[in-house]
Amino acid sequence: MKILIVGTGVIGTIYGSVLSEKHNVLHFVRKEKLDSLNNKEITYDILDERMDKKHQNTSGTYIYNCVDQADDSYDLIIVPVKCFQLKEVLHMIIKQAPNANYLLFTLDWNSISDIDSILEKNQYIMGYAGGGGTFKLDLLWANVGNDIMLGGVHPEQQPLLDNVSELFKSCGIIAEIPNNPLHWLWIHNVGSAPLGVALAKYNDIGKLLNDRTLVKTSFLAMREGYKICKKRGVNLKQYGEVKMISIPLFLLYPMFRFNFTKNPIMQRYTAHAIDSIDEMVQNYKEIFQTGSSLGIHMPNMKILMEIIS
Repeated sequence: MKILIVGTGVIGTIYGSVLSEKHNVLHFVRKEKLDSLNNKEITYDILDERMDKKHQNTSGTYIYNCVDQADDSYDLIIVPVKCFQLKEVLHMIIKQAPNANYLLFTLDWNSISDIDSILEKNQYIMGYAGGGGTFKLDLLWANVGNDIMLGGVHPEQQPLLDNVSELFKSCGIIAEIPNNPLHWLWIHNVGSAPLGVALAKYNDIGKLLNDRTLVKTSFLAMREGYKICKKRGVNLKQYGEVKMISIPLFLLYPMFRFNFTKNPIMQRYTAHAIDSIDEMVQNYKEIFQTGSSLGIHMPNMKILMEIIS
């Protein structure tokens, strides 16, 4: 397949490298960056969860093949952008590729109406990456999972969903397809945004982990956020992370600390969170606004709001 990935960020580079194993991958960049990025070679240090544990530590190089124009010749255009960038990016690229198919890698909370006003229902699906990391100069330090979330919001999207699932399967990545991808994204959003706000206080995961009170406040804010999701129609029993956050805090905190300090995959995933604090803060504000409009009691979310206000 011929695939266009918007940008050369962490997620775009991870999946550009993976998909280029079997497919023709190009990166869409701004005209002023074309000369500096086209044919640029980066090195990577990736924990590849598609491999057995003894061989997950992989390293190598990836060369960007870049263009500054899009068109309808691509089988799929992948858009891995932050939520607050999505509308502007779609307006820009749809003018160049009005009939292309799109995979949107973005953490939805209130964006679906904007998407449906720009794209036809049958030409896009939603998704969420199964990996993360950061750039250390020209080194990509990351992990890539052996799964990925893909989902169709509308019945018309099923053919595209099937095709994209097969695309990732060809590269050893199996799609998790929830019944309602929006509910999945909302749950994931609520499970990450409070920690993103807490992280904004220090911009350092080590310092945050040492602030037991703030971490616990973040957990309690997640519980309040799940109440917002329930009010929006989400069946919380379908999501294991909701049950996890409900365990006593004196057990949850050491489990959380251990995972973030000892789990190498989580360490790389967390490094991506540092680079995405602005998105998580913006998402948190939208979640809080929704909770306020629904009349949800949110004392811990209010404490976190004070950090970013």
